[in-house]
Amino acid sequence: MNINRLSENIINDKTWNSSMGKNMLLDKLSSVDMDVISSLRERIYVMKIGWTTSMLLDEKTLINRIKRYRDLGIDVSPGGTTLEIAYAKGHLERTLSSLLQYGFSHLEISEGVIDLPDSQKKKIVDFAKSNNIPFTMEVGKKSEKNQLSLDETIEGVNRDLEYEPDVVIVEGRETGKGVGVFDIEGLIKWDWVTRLAENFPIEKLMFEAPVERQQVELVIRMGNTVNLGNIAPASLAALETQRLGLRGDTFGIPSSSTSVEGPPSNKFIYYVISDHGPLDQAGIMDLTGLNRKTVQNALKELVSSGIVRESFYRNDLRKRIYSASSNLR
Repeated sequence: MNINRLSENIINDKTWNSSMGKNMLLDKLSSVDMDVISSLRERIYVMKIGWTTSMLLDEKTLINRIKRYRDLGIDVSPGGTTLEIAYAKGHLERTLSSLLQYGFSHLEISEGVIDLPDSQKKKIVDFAKSNNIPFTMEVGKKSEKNQLSLDETIEGVNRDLEYEPDVVIVEGRETGKGVGVFDIEGLIKWDWVTRLAENFPIEKLMFEAPVERQQVELVIRMGNTVNLGNIAPASLAALETQRLGLRGDTFGIPSSSTSVEGPPSNKFIYYVISDHGPLDQAGIMDLTGLNRKTVQNALKELVSSGIVRESFYRNDLRKRIYSASSNLR
C-alpha cells in the first residue's frame, strides 16, 4: 500500500495488507473520485457496475468506464443480475462473450431474481475458469417477500462453495433493509451472521453491507478481515479507517494479529470488555446484544486463554466482573 509519511508516523503499515477483508464496490454510474480510487486501489477487490446499468450506456462509454478501472489494476464486474436476465432471454453464451469484449474481468453468479439451473451455473463457472476470470457466487433473493430462511441460506452457501468461487456473497441489496442478514429496519440479524460464521470460513463469505453503520458493526463484530460488498466508492476511505481502528467507532479493536481464539463473538466480546470494561455479564449482554449462553461460552474461553481477567464484585460476591488482563491492543 502506497501510504504517505503521516500514516507511516502513526500506524504500522504492515497492518494494512492483503490479510484484511475484501471490498466489493458498487458503481451506480454516479460521479466517482478517481484520485481517491487510485490511492486506495489495492483495497478494492472488484468494482461492480450494478443493477444492469451497463446496458444503459453506449458501447464507447461503457468500454471507457471499465478501462479507467482496469488501468488501475481493478477488476470490473457487470453484477449477477445481468447474467440472470441473459439466461432468461436465452442469450447467456452470447452475453458472456460480449462481456469479455467490453473489458469486464470478473463474474458474479446470482439467483436474486430467478432460479438459475445448476447446468447454467456450471456453464458460467466453466467459462470463467477457461478464461482465467475470477468469479463469485451469491446466495439470496432481492424481493423482501421472497426471502430464504437461514437454513436455506446455509444450504445455498454449501452448494455454491462446491464451484470454488473466490467468495460466496450473502445478498443485501443496495438498501441494506429487509434482505439477507438485515431486518426491515436495516439492523443486522446477528443470529444469522453468527450461524454463517460458525458454518463457513469467514474468508469465504462476503456480506453486502451498503450502509456505513452496518460496515462499522460488522468490522467490530467480525474483525477487520470480514469481506464486505456493495460499498459506495465514497464510503471506501471511511471503511478502511474502520478496518485499521483509526475511527472512534473501531479505535482499539484487536487487530487480526491479536490472539483471540474461537468464534467471532469471542473477539467482539473481548473488544467490548477492553474498551468499556470492567463489565459484568449483564453489561456485556446489553452492549453486544448477544444471548446469555453465547456470552458465557465466550467468557469461559477468554478467561481460560488468559486475555480476560475474572474477579468478584466487592459488594456482591455472587457477581463476577470481567476486564482485559493487559493492554493487548
